[in-house]
Amino acid sequence: MALPVRRFDARRHRYTFAFGLSFVLAFLTASPIADFWTRVGGDFLTPLAAKIVGDEPIASSWPIAVIVIDEATHNSPPFDETPEVAWTPYLGNVINALHEANAAVIGLDIIYPKTIAGRGLAPGFDREFLQSLAAAGRNGKLVLSETRLSETPIRPYRGQEIAVGGADNIRPVHLTPDADNVVRRHPAFLSLENGERVHSFAGEISARLGVAPTNDILIDFVTPRSQFFAFRFSDIYDCIAAGKAEDMKIFEGKAVLIGTALDIEDRHVAANRFQRDKDFSNLQSPCGVATSDTETSIYRASTSGVFVEARALYTFYRDTGPKIPDRILMFVSGLVFLAGLAFLFLRVGPLPGAIGVSLASGALWALGAISLSQTVYGAGVLLPVLPWLLAAAVSFVAIYSYRVILEDQSKRWVTHAFRHYLSPTLVSKLAQEPDSLKLGGERRRVAVLFADLAGFTSTSEKLSDRPEELVSHLNQFFEIMAQKIEMHDGYIDKFIGDAVMGIWGAPVAVENVEQKAAEAALACAAAIDAWNAEQADDNAQPINIRFGVSAGEVIAGNLGSKDRFNYTVIGDAVNRAARLEQENKRVGTRILVDHSIAAHLNSEILTKFIEETALRGQKKTTKLYELRQDAP
Repeated sequence: MALPVRRFDARRHRYTFAFGLSFVLAFLTASPIADFWTRVGGDFLTPLAAKIVGDEPIASSWPIAVIVIDEATHNSPPFDETPEVAWTPYLGNVINALHEANAAVIGLDIIYPKTIAGRGLAPGFDREFLQSLAAAGRNGKLVLSETRLSETPIRPYRGQEIAVGGADNIRPVHLTPDADNVVRRHPAFLSLENGERVHSFAGEISARLGVAPTNDILIDFVTPRSQFFAFRFSDIYDCIAAGKAEDMKIFEGKAVLIGTALDIEDRHVAANRFQRDKDFSNLQSPCGVATSDTETSIYRASTSGVFVEARALYTFYRDTGPKIPDRILMFVSGLVFLAGLAFLFLRVGPLPGAIGVSLASGALWALGAISLSQTVYGAGVLLPVLPWLLAAAVSFVAIYSYRVILEDQSKRWVTHAFRHYLSPTLVSKLAQEPDSLKLGGERRRVAVLFADLAGFTSTSEKLSDRPEELVSHLNQFFEIMAQKIEMHDGYIDKFIGDAVMGIWGAPVAVENVEQKAAEAALACAAAIDAWNAEQADDNAQPINIRFGVSAGEVIAGNLGSKDRFNYTVIGDAVNRAARLEQENKRVGTRILVDHSIAAHLNSEILTKFIEETALRGQKKTTKLYELRQDAP
């Protein structure tokens, strides 16, 4: 039964709010607008996923090899004193050797838009280079690269285009970053300025390996670097120059990418940005001669473009690109995850809720990495971990704000409405548990105290012409009693004319209710005596009081009608306490307790046995004890 004044019950609607919020957030995390954040979340999963997969021994069956022009190549003869534009003869030698070794396809991820073979410089300088392009290109074994980052594309100079066999052997190599300028995807097709759609550089090489891609991909950055053959360009050149061309047979049937891996040139921030090792720094030697150590010593957020292309090619060819789950599955999974957290937020405070979110985040991160690491067995699954975690953060803020703003507002209203009518203890309980505002009760062991003004009838008659003074006299008594009872963890059940009824053990449980009630009775008596002493010189009406205290099992709860009820206790202990208070007048005492109290008091409270008698209205006898005010 609710309060007569109807207000919005925030607690009653909290689960509806939490589920509705979880539903909306789960829908958003499964929608296309969250795809970008799903890809961003993959960046944080990639390092752990790569560790789960681990490195595998290089197998001769791996279809891709990479030849890099790195800083060591630039510092090796004959490259150290030769401008790059004049490296074309060396490049031609390597292309010829790869073609003769029957490489499946060669991808040149280097663009030479200028040449020194023009008039007035070195006519015929590029002849051998152009012949190598023609030999490999016209057999469909060579793909040159171009970029189209602006309206003016950067292309190989005209002589190379003619030599390689025309535009069919030239493909766009530029990467397509996300909105945050991080490379995570790779297109299968790109559009030329004339509107024609052609395969991207990596897509074209994959097609010439026998797997023609049709859809854009998320690049597989989990595959360990040791699954790629990686060589230094200068080592390959030295091997050929030493007459060990037969060793080039290791490239037979493979797609070979040739590109730069320099400190500042052609580097890109990609989805593997949080991994320490991004480039394939363990370079192999084609001629059985140990190469110099090139392990990564400096952490960089970027990776070389040729290695991004190599991963894209591998992803196209092996179809290992991470897949985003079906949207319905993402919605259902997200709803379960977010609804579970929302239920937690409703049940615990902000600190335990934050701990719960942290633990859930760690578990979700591990689960996402495990899911992504399955790339080694096929296509990994990129779970929307980051959208879920962002949604969990929104849920955390929204639900705790709801609880603070709306539920606490409701609690403040209850507190404000009843603080002048009920005990603060009961008001606090009602604010925390508004559902308890209904008829009914529960069994509780309590101690009950009755205190009554002695001689109040004569006092009322004496002050009949001064009712304000009578009210002040009565309120002073109630003030002292309420203060001392509540100070000893008691609850003022009601004021009955000139009497007070106090309870220990309801509505809030209290330990050792008998001791607390006895201490409160003595404290009240001492406070009344002190007040009387202070007011003696002012001719104020003295307060005379008698107490009865008992304990036992009662029914505690709301009693009354459906429209109006009070919280109280009923039972034999209540009746005995009332009768004990009345017995004080007959036996000449001030504070009487029965055996239910006396048997539970410690030695600091003195009692004196008075007699054993049947209280008014009862058949069984009761032992009467006086509480002594001279107790230590």
